[in-house]
Amino acid sequence: KSDTEKVIQMLRDKGYQLHILSGDRQETVNLFNEKLMIKSAKGDLLPEGKLLYVEALQAHGKIVAMLGDGINDGPVLAKADVSIAIGQGALLAQSTADMILMSDQHLMPLVEGVKIAKRTDKIITQNLFWALLYNIVAIPCAMTGFVLPWMAALGMSLSSLIVVGNTLRIREGKEKL
Repeated sequence: KSDTEKVIQMLRDKGYQLHILSGDRQETVNLFNEKLMIKSAKGDLLPEGKLLYVEALQAHGKIVAMLGDGINDGPVLAKADVSIAIGQGALLAQSTADMILMSDQHLMPLVEGVKIAKRTDKIITQNLFWALLYNIVAIPCAMTGFVLPWMAALGMSLSSLIVVGNTLRIREGKEKL
């Protein structure tokens, strides 16, 4: 892809460890990797070899995201913690992936997806914190009669609106994370 080097550098800058797992010959992988400079570039791998590699990373506590497009990527995409198939790739890869990268010309949507996922995680945490805080305060107040039932219902509705409003911030997507 035309933006591969830029995407690789952006992922590296964010602290991600990158690996190449390919069924292509090792010589081909080495030629491809001359520009990318990924430390772990493995070629000549069968689907079982890719699967074993991912399982070894997971056994060491790593969270593995896998990008693949071929039939031989199906099992490893199913095993990865997060799996991404390329839209123009094999249907088996697409059917086992968590998401499909619809652009077959660019990888930049992958970086955007990472940003949105991080933003979503942050907002979910905020929503859980807000809901927990509200319930810690509101339930005892309602149980002791300090708050009338209609006030508690109104407060719960307001709390839900705050959570929904906060969730809508995911769509902004411009914040750098």
